[in-house]
Amino acid sequence: MSSPRKAGTTDKNAEILAPLDFSFMTLTTCSDVLGEEPRLQSPRKSKPKKSESGKYLSHCLRLNNNNIADFETLEATLEKLVDDPLELQWLDLSFNELTKLDPVLGKYPNLQILYLHGNGIADLKEVDNLATCRSLRKLTLHGNPIENIKGYRSHVLSKLPNLADFDFSRITKADRATADTYSKLYGLNKKTKKKKEAED
Repeated sequence: MSSPRKAGTTDKNAEILAPLDFSFMTLTTCSDVLGEEPRLQSPRKSKPKKSESGKYLSHCLRLNNNNIADFETLEATLEKLVDDPLELQWLDLSFNELTKLDPVLGKYPNLQILYLHGNGIADLKEVDNLATCRSLRKLTLHGNPIENIKGYRSHVLSKLPNLADFDFSRITKADRATADTYSKLYGLNKKTKKKKEAED
């Protein structure tokens, strides 16, 4: 089995592709980027490259520090914006107005890094919608209301066993053991509750 590609590179020549940076633009939906030019990382760096079709060649999309409240237009936006949406590897939606997580993220098989810190996600069950993101290695959720729920870290790790880094902290063997125990207890309690409801 081949190892995942480094975010921002291509298979052909390992060329580093510039991220598409639409941060700090007061966007309210993902599709708002279609009327904007991406920010340059620095004056010395060139603009992100485009393919013959006129779409950007990039595997990284930064939408942080905006006012985006949902994922409704994400898929359609990526189709219009980048040359190969399925090659998306890094998505930054930190510091927005998100309250829910959408299973649409599971449509991107190469998504390895997902930043969601500083949003308004309050229901821990929303994390379950990320379970289909099989390539996800790095995730942030701190700064959301769910951070204050008991078992927060263990719940996330039990749902996403392939993570290597969570909330900018490396996942340890102890973290994994705690998450496994949490998963067993949670499953047991869930079954017991269902059995009790059936008896009533």
